[in-house]
Amino acid sequence: MGDLGRYFDLSEFTRSATARRHGIDNTPPPQTVVSLRALVERVLDPLREELGPVRITSGYRAPEVNRTIGGSTTSQHCSGEAADLTLVVEHDAQRVADLLYELRAPVDQVIWYAPEVGGHVHVSHRRDGHQRGQYLHCWRDVATGEKRYRTHRPSVPSQSSPVVA
Repeated sequence: MGDLGRYFDLSEFTRSATARRHGIDNTPPPQTVVSLRALVERVLDPLREELGPVRITSGYRAPEVNRTIGGSTTSQHCSGEAADLTLVVEHDAQRVADLLYELRAPVDQVIWYAPEVGGHVHVSHRRDGHQRGQYLHCWRDVATGEKRYRTHRPSVPSQSSPVVA
């Protein structure tokens, strides 16, 4: 058993080559750990039970880490509400997104990235319980070279119990 849930440890969510390279402390505050635990227990542990081992490629990001990598100023990674992941065996980002949809997981947002833009899956779960249930696909536009997003599945908004510390 991990310290965040059945299968995950906090160290998987705080590991950051960028933080290490730049000497940035990537330790989350206690309230952020509570949010990470909710993400794990409500979304990632059930996903792991269905698909097998999951590798967290980006979890918590201290604000300075997020700035250094050029992350969004509203990134849910900074509040412990998001993680990027791949499957350890036979990864297929679209399959992961589709399974989360079929499971009706209490997600705020799921974005599956095409291989040319990382090939991972971004999953978030809001601490306040108001989940937008957005399912998006991201790819690179060959004409412009820019990342593009489109709806992958219809949104399934939901309300989960708020996370309390």
